[in-house]
Amino acid sequence: MKKIYLLLFSVIISLGSFAQFVPIVVNPGTSQNIIVGGSNYHASESIYLAAEIGPNNYTTAASAIQQLFFLLEVAPNPGTINNFKISLKNVPAATTTFTTGTYSSAGYTVVFNGTLNATVAGIVPVILTTPFQRVAGNNLQMLIERTDNVVHATGPGIDEIWDASLGNVNNPLANSTRRYNGTVALSAATSLAVSNFRPAIAFNHTFAVDAIVNDIYFPTSSCFNSPQTVAVEIINGGTLPIAAGAASTTLHIRGANTFTATQSNTAVIAPGASEFINFSGVSFNNPGNNFDTAYVNLAGDGSTYYDTVYTINQKAATLSSFPQVETVEEFFPVTPTSDLNVFPFVENIVTAGTGGDWSLNTGAYSNGDQTTALAPLGSPTDSAYYFFDSYLTDNTGTESRLFSNCIDLSNATGALLTYFTNHDNVASLAAFADSLYVSISTDRGVTWTRISGTKRPDPSLATGAVIWRMESVNLNAYIGQVIQIGFEAVSKFGNVILLDNITIAATLPVSLVNFNAQRNGKVNELSWKTSMEQNSSRFIIERSTDGGRNYSDIGQVAAAGNSNTERSYNFTDINPLKGYNYYRLRLVDIDNSFKYSDIENVRNLGAADFSFAPNPVQQQMKI
Repeated sequence: MKKIYLLLFSVIISLGSFAQFVPIVVNPGTSQNIIVGGSNYHASESIYLAAEIGPNNYTTAASAIQQLFFLLEVAPNPGTINNFKISLKNVPAATTTFTTGTYSSAGYTVVFNGTLNATVAGIVPVILTTPFQRVAGNNLQMLIERTDNVVHATGPGIDEIWDASLGNVNNPLANSTRRYNGTVALSAATSLAVSNFRPAIAFNHTFAVDAIVNDIYFPTSSCFNSPQTVAVEIINGGTLPIAAGAASTTLHIRGANTFTATQSNTAVIAPGASEFINFSGVSFNNPGNNFDTAYVNLAGDGSTYYDTVYTINQKAATLSSFPQVETVEEFFPVTPTSDLNVFPFVENIVTAGTGGDWSLNTGAYSNGDQTTALAPLGSPTDSAYYFFDSYLTDNTGTESRLFSNCIDLSNATGALLTYFTNHDNVASLAAFADSLYVSISTDRGVTWTRISGTKRPDPSLATGAVIWRMESVNLNAYIGQVIQIGFEAVSKFGNVILLDNITIAATLPVSLVNFNAQRNGKVNELSWKTSMEQNSSRFIIERSTDGGRNYSDIGQVAAAGNSNTERSYNFTDINPLKGYNYYRLRLVDIDNSFKYSDIENVRNLGAADFSFAPNPVQQQMKI
């Protein structure tokens, strides 16, 4: 199921209407180097304008900022960040941007100093240990410091993704942030470089009682045929514990599948903590879009802005017609193509390690080691391909699986998978043997078995060569089953793995209900019916007059192609030969594979069954 977030965090609430809660997400984007950063130490300063916060919001002790919210797309590793400090200070309204400078905490008030819990993607709340009161009309400046001396990403920031608010409300290119990510501890000599990527943030005056719906979590995509479990995460955004059973949570699903149920938290939820409420027995058997809503009711809840989350998830149909072809051009079309129908790139799971994953790419590829660029397959009309960058994934052993919809081979008589991948023999990558495996799941994505693979580099190529090559995998062992196909990239910190033009071909039978032949005067009438057709092309009528030893074509009838309903066909042999005529059908598929029907015969004497003479009759008639 593809999932599209419609979190309320992305909605800017009218400033001044609700002074307790103000999100700042103007000019939205994402960044891998804000808030936590990837290296051993991190510091960043950001400016939020009074016009964005509301000139008079949080300007009294009774309305002081008590809570911050960040929005996390992909959790860092590790996600529990120690030695994390947030400080705030008022700055004049004229101070709107930064220039390159050095680290200093002068003039700041420390509002949080402890551990940031960012282990799960979604809303990350921070309850301030010291509420902060703004000066009316002033801008607000925030300093984030992380001094745990821990690397929080295994590559150049690839493990964490935070939502950003670029520039400010007046200019998305304004340098609203300056920051440092490095291996040396923070000091007065630490230089901060300017950027327009500042954290997307929400300021909040916390309440004693406040329940938040963080997100809805769905099972891994598959062609479900059994009830599933969906989880809704509830966060305690207040300062008092939420008692067990107090947060009544409803999950409502409509669209292709429907479900409604209400459950409550089973344990006490401490301030800043969360609980996953599981809803079992949810059916996603029907393909199509599902529109999901989760909301919480809590007596005395002081803020309702995070009480509801909306999402859309999509259940893809099981594929039973062939061939299925994935060219990847749906995302970067040179000419318009149909929707992605085999390998949705978002259905990608990092199964081991913490490095990169599959993505999409266009244009010729090269890097520091592979100096010979590899053009897209079929360039320029075929410009896009799947891309796994093990060259930048320095966590050796990272594995990532790109997997398909379910493929129904129940009626197939033969099946073949073909795909194109890159091969090279680059000397500097010889010690980094990245691999690409084809894996199969027969239990709808629960377990996977590797059945084929390619290892790189390829010593059979000339030194320095870089090519595309088609690989093929016989799937006949899975005839009669419903399967999913996975491509598992395994990183050894070598070159990239490219993948394109994936084709699943299968030979499917035409279900012939009957085949009849009978004489009709001087001609022979042939008729037949089918109950199902998959990829059928035509029916070729063959005739034999030597007792069925040798046959020749006498005509053909176009087939339906694909049909699940009964269809009738007929053909007339207007010139049958004298004697016994034997007939059979050659049922031909679109790939020119074929099979034969049973044989029918008709005796033909070259004249009508009854004749009389003379005509007209005068005195005597002979029959």
